[in-house]
Amino acid sequence: EPDGTLRCFYHGWAFDQTGACVALPQLEPDAALPRAACVQPYTTAVREGIAWVWMATDGSPPPRPPPAAQDDLDAGAFSVYDFTVEVPYDATFLLENLADPAHIPISHDATSGGGKRESAEAYVMEVDSASMSPSGFDGRYRPVSKPDGWQSMRFEAPGIVRYRREVGGGKVFGAALHCMPLGRGKARLLFRTYFSRSLLPLPARLLLALKPAFLRHLNSCKIIEQDIALITSQEDLLQRAAG
Repeated sequence: EPDGTLRCFYHGWAFDQTGACVALPQLEPDAALPRAACVQPYTTAVREGIAWVWMATDGSPPPRPPPAAQDDLDAGAFSVYDFTVEVPYDATFLLENLADPAHIPISHDATSGGGKRESAEAYVMEVDSASMSPSGFDGRYRPVSKPDGWQSMRFEAPGIVRYRREVGGGKVFGAALHCMPLGRGKARLLFRTYFSRSLLPLPARLLLALKPAFLRHLNSCKIIEQDIALITSQEDLLQRAAG
């Protein structure tokens, strides 16, 4: 709410940052708020548009903090796009898919935001061996035909894949892909891309601003659904082979 309280959309109870109930619409005007009408507060932080919650109630600190805020987004004018989708396969498959740039022109052929099959080519890929640890690793890749087309990729264990590319003059394109396991054979992707607004000419920026969010979400889901069809068919083949 504007006053900083959190209000339940079901019964309308409102709570302050300590978890105390400060408004209860069903009470008589002169009735005192019951002390038992409270909620447990938890340690929270907002990073990259995502609310992180540490569910401990004993005051113990989180074993690791949430990801640090992206320096890029704090440093300049960026166009940011977020969407969320659930997929019917394991988070390990999802991570493998997101960390594989070579499939994009093939499986997303002729899809807006995807690629063209005839553009598929060899890649130069490098992994920073010094960065390899239980926390993840850093690497970079480029198409053979583009000596200056390096794009960095970082894997942050257990479930974050990041891409970043500098185009020139400090202009940046990046992505933060958070993979969340929801259970056996089910995962959720929190997808964020961002780019320097100066990468696009003004008419293109205006057209992008006018495009309804639901149309962008539909196209994003279409791209993910193409991967779903391929990955689930591969899983089916593996299960048949194992059987």
